[in-house]
Amino acid sequence: MINLVGVITADLILAQVKGRPDFGEEHMVDTMILRPGGLANTIFPLAKLGVKQRVISLLGQDDYGSKIYDEIAPLIENELARTEKGTVLSVSIVKEGGDRYFVTYKGNADDLTAASVEGEKDFDAARATLLYGYFLAPGFGPEAARTCLKRAKAAGQITFFDANSAIDGWSLKSRQEIISFLPHIDYFMPNDEEILHLTGASDVDQAAEELISLGANTIIVKRGSRGASSYTRSGAVHHAGFPVKAYDTTGAGDSFNAGFIHSVLEGKPMEEALRYGNMLASIVVSKKEDRYPAPAEIERNIMEMQAGNGSK
Repeated sequence: MINLVGVITADLILAQVKGRPDFGEEHMVDTMILRPGGLANTIFPLAKLGVKQRVISLLGQDDYGSKIYDEIAPLIENELARTEKGTVLSVSIVKEGGDRYFVTYKGNADDLTAASVEGEKDFDAARATLLYGYFLAPGFGPEAARTCLKRAKAAGQITFFDANSAIDGWSLKSRQEIISFLPHIDYFMPNDEEILHLTGASDVDQAAEELISLGANTIIVKRGSRGASSYTRSGAVHHAGFPVKAYDTTGAGDSFNAGFIHSVLEGKPMEEALRYGNMLASIVVSKKEDRYPAPAEIERNIMEMQAGNGSK
């Protein structure tokens, strides 16, 4: 069992845009997808992997919230809370090749607070907790985040943390908040851009070294097409990832999180956990529909890729 704490969004994805429009312009696309996003991008693949989940999040009473509720409710062990405010809606503009940017309607994001975790009586019974999308939940705040992480650690849980990008452009306040959480996090999981913004370092290796000196335990850096890296005081482990033709990279890092977390809970060594997360993410970004693979598909793809590279 794992606790997942964070914001679930409705994602409206306009894909295969040829260029980024300026104000006053209009671009037409042939592909439009509406699906659950945010924390849901980790819930779905974890469910496919057979991981039991307790989800501490909020959905609105609107049509978006009802649709997402119906999809997620059968996959989790608890009841999702609903609010009168609308569900967070994120519009993702995806360029040909997979790069994208987001514009997000705030909705009920402020309503995820310390009380959301405090009211979860079975929180301590989980093996692990993922605190996801810290910057997407402005009502949560640094004290609530620290309390959540400390509670998980006091219960003997493994803690995972993915902040996402700072909405305020990585102000000093945002950077200081994230750094203050590090001692309470077993696996800090930024992407390469986020860790560089957080530290101001010129490269990922330097950034990871700085965060370890500030109290980080294990840092998992998601590096897009270049795979993923792990950093600890004992050294670094890298996995180069897998070549893939990306259709939609929305949720790639969240899918990696699911594969990596599953591997950690299974007691897999670091290199294998990175490889598994990379393969899961590569499958997800290559698909338009039915994105989340079963374990057999992930393992088969890994074996085929290894055989093609002449490795065991």
